[in-house]
Amino acid sequence: MEKAALAAAEIQLDYFRQFDKLNPEEKQPKDFVTEADKKSEERIIEILSEEFPDYGFIGEESGETNPSAKQKFVIDPLDGTVNFMKGVPFFCVSIGLADLGDSEKLESIEQIKAGYIYAPYLKESFYAERGSGAYIDNEVVTKPDSNPGILSSIGFKQIDRRGQFPLIDEIVKSSSHRRFLGAAALELAYVAAGRFDSFAHLCLNPWDMAAAAVILEEANYKVQDLNGGRDIFTNKNILATH
Repeated sequence: MEKAALAAAEIQLDYFRQFDKLNPEEKQPKDFVTEADKKSEERIIEILSEEFPDYGFIGEESGETNPSAKQKFVIDPLDGTVNFMKGVPFFCVSIGLADLGDSEKLESIEQIKAGYIYAPYLKESFYAERGSGAYIDNEVVTKPDSNPGILSSIGFKQIDRRGQFPLIDEIVKSSSHRRFLGAAALELAYVAAGRFDSFAHLCLNPWDMAAAAVILEEANYKVQDLNGGRDIFTNKNILATH
């Protein structure tokens, strides 16, 4: 996963702030894809397929391949595409490895066995293998002893969802400051790193959350959906907290 992520990062840095090369397309309203997204995913799949020819893929741009495979890489080749399009250097590559076991689809956090997130411009990596701890670059992540509740990232436009998601209300009330930086996988990794105290987001896809979920759990952070359960992939939302 590291090899694939770094190869994708090279592509992205070649395209970054080269606005005439991006050729952005609107896949659906306010959801964009660029040449860098496409070429990054192609390169990631190419590299991982060479090493793991029997594995499947769940990719943001190419969809699902080899659907009968029990081992699947879950790929967001360029998380933070709008940032990337505008020349904002907060974006990342996110690759998770899922073992579906007896299930036919990705359902539970426990199915994610490893994750690797790399921020190309910032040159920083976050990664974990289940049961082996979480790392930032080559340093073991050490969870702070206390949670000051100072800074939270809440990633959706309509922040006032009181009553529908009480957990969001709790985060809003307990945090002194709120941010949303536009790349969910990297912001979740920032929770694991102790840079955010919490992160909440509606309407995410598996590739936004898969790698980060295992990194957070290996760093001893709590990952749940906004109903307080564990169905982040089914409900398409996530809350990461101390």
